[in-house]
Amino acid sequence: MTVHILLTADNHLDPSAVQYGPRRFERKRDFQHSFDVLVNFALENRPDLFLIGGDFYDGILPGNPTRAYVAEQLKRLHEKEIKVLLVSGHHDTPRSVEQGVSPLSVHSKSGHVYFFQEAHPTHKLFHFGNESVKVIGMSLNPGLSPDQDPLAGQKLEHDGDVNIFLTHYPIEGFDGYFGQETHISKSSIPLGFQLFAAGHLHRHQKNIVNGTPVIYPGSTERTSFNEEGEEKGFCWLEMDKKGILNQEFHPTPARPMETLVSRVTGEGGSLTRQIQDELGRRLGPEKILRVRVLGKVSLEHLSTYKRSSLITYCQDRFFHVEFDEDGLNILTMEPLESLPRTSPVEELDRTFKNLLATVKEDERPIVQEAWKGTIARLREEGVS
Repeated sequence: MTVHILLTADNHLDPSAVQYGPRRFERKRDFQHSFDVLVNFALENRPDLFLIGGDFYDGILPGNPTRAYVAEQLKRLHEKEIKVLLVSGHHDTPRSVEQGVSPLSVHSKSGHVYFFQEAHPTHKLFHFGNESVKVIGMSLNPGLSPDQDPLAGQKLEHDGDVNIFLTHYPIEGFDGYFGQETHISKSSIPLGFQLFAAGHLHRHQKNIVNGTPVIYPGSTERTSFNEEGEEKGFCWLEMDKKGILNQEFHPTPARPMETLVSRVTGEGGSLTRQIQDELGRRLGPEKILRVRVLGKVSLEHLSTYKRSSLITYCQDRFFHVEFDEDGLNILTMEPLESLPRTSPVEELDRTFKNLLATVKEDERPIVQEAWKGTIARLREEGVS
């Protein structure tokens, strides 16, 4: 008998989306809409296991409307006897006692899902026909330092017919891991497992490590411009004791993100007009657009750049537009001279001398005393 698995991660439900202003609630619904696709696919295809590899929520305090929405979707899956298993990730794991427990715990208490709450490996055993499936889950441990491997020294038993590990960490050797955070080393990937599934890296990718298939399903919706151009979705796997027999990547309708690099010049008339002409060639009412304005222009020519006019132009032509003007610089006729270097004491002397030149005669002793006392205090602190 084969086992069917739907694998997802990094759904980031209920993001703050404050940068989208009045459209933030519509942007929040984008993340739900992508999750709807997973739920409907599962209800139609009936996987044995529905695995969620962390960062299901974008924070530890999702709003009540999102909690209610999730509770309804998980109930629908439970009623069709689809086993949902979760671990928590960087966004939905509490980092202190004050923060309490993960919001995933609430869904676990409903009996509709199984939540691997511990930051060390624990397991759950299932039987599907004549196949036993052992799922080991491990939620994120936010207390580990970058040089600590959460699987170092862990002995993981693979005594099921099908053995699966589910967690939320970057893994050495995969795109998106840069060695500056807690991660799992290649050498820690366990032998004898038919699947090692992980969340955290938002790009879908897979590899064989120590003979074990390692899969990141990637995120289901784009969360930043770092993900523009990446296809978003989830994995559908067919497995038995020999390993993965078939695997498919199914896309979700993630909102498109795009960057427009606008290189302006002082020879093209109005800067606003130059950029607006380029925007006109990239129109898309569903698109989130980032405009990077680059170039060196005179101060006079800079006065023709009107961001407010461009925002008004974009209002009904894009879902959202943001402008990055860090690369827009002013041409100067002469190089700016650097200010002379002075010490704190020299600056203090200059300030008090200027003050003495303006105060009344009877106030001069007070200013001089203050000057003397301030200098003495700086000397005591080792300032020269």
